[in-house]
Amino acid sequence: MIVARRRREPAAATHGVEPTGSDVEIVTHTIQPVRRLKLADAVVAQLSRLITEGEYRPGDRLASERDLAKQFCVGRSTMREALRSLEADAFVRTEHGIGVFVEQRQQRRGRQGALLVDGGITVAELFEVRRPLERDAAGLAAKRISANEAAELWTVIERAAVPSISDEEFIALDGELHRMIAKVAKNAVLCQVLAGLEPLFFAYSHQVIALPNRRARAHAGHVRIVDAVTRRQPREASSAAVAHIHDVERDIVTNLDTTEQAV
Repeated sequence: MIVARRRREPAAATHGVEPTGSDVEIVTHTIQPVRRLKLADAVVAQLSRLITEGEYRPGDRLASERDLAKQFCVGRSTMREALRSLEADAFVRTEHGIGVFVEQRQQRRGRQGALLVDGGITVAELFEVRRPLERDAAGLAAKRISANEAAELWTVIERAAVPSISDEEFIALDGELHRMIAKVAKNAVLCQVLAGLEPLFFAYSHQVIALPNRRARAHAGHVRIVDAVTRRQPREASSAAVAHIHDVERDIVTNLDTTEQAV
């Protein structure tokens, strides 16, 4: 940094005129040295702009670190640093072993957090707990499922696919499916924790089932989870479970946007 200071220097002759002997005051202001923008910062600037402008929507999954590095023509270490910065600024969230997802925009996240499930507990809080629990339940189930258990899961999927069932029946089957996946995971603690969340799950489900296409999208998500679990693909099952929850988040945000535009 250049520090501001004052000094006096003898006046120089100008156009043949001799100096008068008086001094000229020179003032140097505080100036910050110009630094080159780091590559990671340039990546952050571009990705954050794309997210802010809606090119990436909340819940969208970004390309892999390697693919992003190729797209931006930077090294993987630079890309990794950029993603860490974006996560620190709440633009993205990393699901380890699954991918990087765009976070809710701050104002939407705040409004989503204001949606109460029951007893002062918010939807955002429920999602934060559901996400890792259901991710791990699906992954463990894919490792431990038996042929009979696979058949039982598909039976629930078939029952939920019947168009004539009521929303109430669909929600009950939704809960039964998640309960069965936890049971297939064969972890007693996981089963107990998820069972403790069931009252909140049902209260929340009744709030969102009426959203446009929510039932169809929920069923499609369930099919992807069961397909991966019954094929014994742990990573794919975990990814499908996380994507299922991200779909709900996206639907809530989209509905908030539509409601706001209509006001």
